Amino acid sequence: PQAMMVRAAARTASAAASSPLPSTHTATVPSRRLAACAVASALLCSSSSSSVVGASRPVVSAAARTRPAAAFLIPRTQTPGAAAAAAAAPLRPLRMSSSSSSAASEPSAADPSDAAISDVPIAQNLEGVRSRIAACLSAHNLPPSSARLVAVSKTKPLNLLAAAYDAGQRHFGENYAQECMSKAEEMPDDVRWHFIGPLQSNKAAPLVKRVGLDKLACVETVSTMKLANKLNRAAGEMVAEAEEAEGEGGEKKKKTLGIYLQVNTSGESTKSGASPGPDLVALASSISRDCPHLSIDGLMTIGAPGDYTCFDALVQCREEVAEELGRDVESLDLSMGMSGDFEEAIKRGATSVRVGSTIFGARDYSNLGKK
Repeated sequence: PQAMMVRAAARTASAAASSPLPSTHTATVPSRRLAACAVASALLCSSSSSSVVGASRPVVSAAARTRPAAAFLIPRTQTPGAAAAAAAAPLRPLRMSSSSSSAASEPSAADPSDAAISDVPIAQNLEGVRSRIAACLSAHNLPPSSARLVAVSKTKPLNLLAAAYDAGQRHFGENYAQECMSKAEEMPDDVRWHFIGPLQSNKAAPLVKRVGLDKLACVETVSTMKLANKLNRAAGEMVAEAEEAEGEGGEKKKKTLGIYLQVNTSGESTKSGASPGPDLVALASSISRDCPHLSIDGLMTIGAPGDYTCFDALVQCREEVAEELGRDVESLDLSMGMSGDFEEAIKRGATSVRVGSTIFGARDYSNLGKK
């Protein structure tokens, strides 16, 4: 029986490894890991007669069981011997996989081997940014806690996020839905996620439901009613499920999803966002009236590099939206300013700044799919 299991495992690994695939095909974890596990089972069976490995439950190392959900690069063809060597080698995470072509185009965490990420002084970088924020607030007589730091971690591996978390960072920003969902499942529950990239309407429900209303602090890039309606519907379904659980003695959950209205303050065709003025005010009014499960918590802009009048324009937009909604101006956040200009943004009224490369280092997109 043991010899039969060895032969069966070898056949499984050989078939999986030699199946025709594109040279850079990204396979899902379960399918390729099964092949590796089958080889590992065969090797274990052949090297030890004191234990029997069940063919239906191949041995998986502790590292494999705890590794984040990732995909692994598989060559076009692979011999059984090469497959065995690959199974014994350390796993190398590359990209998240997806069954849809649109999801496959979304980058995930970068390969840690592409850079000396262990040399990135995350805690030191964070302290430097926090010190600069504090100094800017003090210089302009602003309250010490009036500007939130959102650490933009797109394309960065989980160990860098973990280092930032250990240094006290709790608000993280992500640009890609799949990456945000995957990281939210791996990071601690008290992390608050800000979605700050373009969001396709078909990704709205998965993002809300997988991250959850408690952990998804805000979707900062709402600029159309189509997206607002999708988010509102998904949040409503989450609320209904939470209320049903509460009726059965479950924990009380957050009732709304926070959003920011994205504004194209520069007027550039390459930038997303509602146009300042009547269009923005009408959008705010419609969302407030028709989307009860959304909470308009602020406004966001990217702006043109070096053009600080974009920040002033967002301040003016906030006043107009607050008047339309009958809200206090200070109740609406201003999300503006990034690594190169966050101090100028704070000076002009930002209450939330999005800083990435200054904390995590320059991003490397060479191994990531094209948008």
